[in-house]
Order: sequence, then structure tokens, then C-alpha cells
Amino acid sequence: MDSLRKLAPVLLAFALSACTSHSVVAKNAAKVYYSDSRYIQLIDPQESKIAVEENQQMTGSYGEKKFSGESWMLLNDTTVHMMLFSSMGNTIAELVYTKDSLAFNSKWMNAEKMKPEYIVADIQFCYYPAQVLEKNFRAAGFSFVENQQGEVLLRTLSDGETLILKMEKNGNKIFLENVLRHYSYQIVSEKKE
Repeated sequence: MDSLRKLAPVLLAFALSACTSHSVVAKNAAKVYYSDSRYIQLIDPQESKIAVEENQQMTGSYGEKKFSGESWMLLNDTTVHMMLFSSMGNTIAELVYTKDSLAFNSKWMNAEKMKPEYIVADIQFCYYPAQVLEKNFRAAGFSFVENQQGEVLLRTLSDGETLILKMEKNGNKIFLENVLRHYSYQIVSEKKE
């Protein structure tokens, strides 16, 4: 009985790791299609020239499905790193993007169905400098516009007359809507001291 108690944690760890879903995408294969015929490549982190580390409250919807949770994000000139947590504090998913690779790990989500490059692209759209984004989108034939209206920062991405993405940042709140793919989310940031 005593040996069974000692073996139980090992068996539990094995069972949990066996359920882990993992996805790795080579950088040059990380294409983000914003229309049926055109795509962008992700921007290398070193081009961001930003440093952000924050805890976040995230809510969103995809069609009829709604979700919410806590997250932590680190953005700098080498990495895009994001972790999603359940209300109990368990890690739901982890995403890491560097100059050379893009990896997504989760015990609770099917990483093969998740497209981590689209998550990184949304993060870049919300946080990266306008001139870096505009150059990347223009090279692919898209139109990127940023406007400041008082305290509110607005960004849009269009393909001709078709609106694809819009983002509004006001203080510590960001709202992003992908009009084409029918999803949206809001991030409320709490910057680390």
C-alpha cells in the first residue's frame, strides 16, 4: 500500500503529460491569412522595440461561444510570451514566439486546431508600433490606419473596401474585433510594478 502511495504522484504526472497538446510552427511557415488570397508573415520580435509585462483579464467571443480568464503577457525585443490561466490558477495554455520559432502548449486545448500564429498576429496588431505594422501590411496589399482621438487609439485593417480588423485602446483596456472571422475580445491590463 505504501509503494502505491509513492507511485500515485508519478502516475498522475504521467497521465497529465500524456494529455498535453503541443504545436510548433517554423517561423517561415507562420502565414496569417486576412483574406482568402493574401497573408502576412509575423513580425520578428526585435522589430517591436517595446517592453511590456502585464497581468490581464481577458473576455471574448467567437460566434456564439464566450470565454473569459486571466492571462500574463511578456513582450520585448526577443519574445512574445503569453500564458492563459483558469479561475483556479491552473495554466490552460502557453504561447511562445521568438525570432526562430512559434510554440503553443496546452493540456486543455487542442493545439493542432489552434493557430498560434493568429494569436501572435492579434497581439502584434494591438501592441506593436504603427509604422512597423503599416509596413508589414502594405507589403501584403492591405490598408492599415491608426488614429488618435483624445485618449482613444483606433486601428483598422482593410482589404480594399472590406474592413477586416479593428482595435480600440482606451487607458488600460483594449478591444479587438475580427469582423471577417467573427470573433472579438477585450483585454484589461494590470501592469506589473
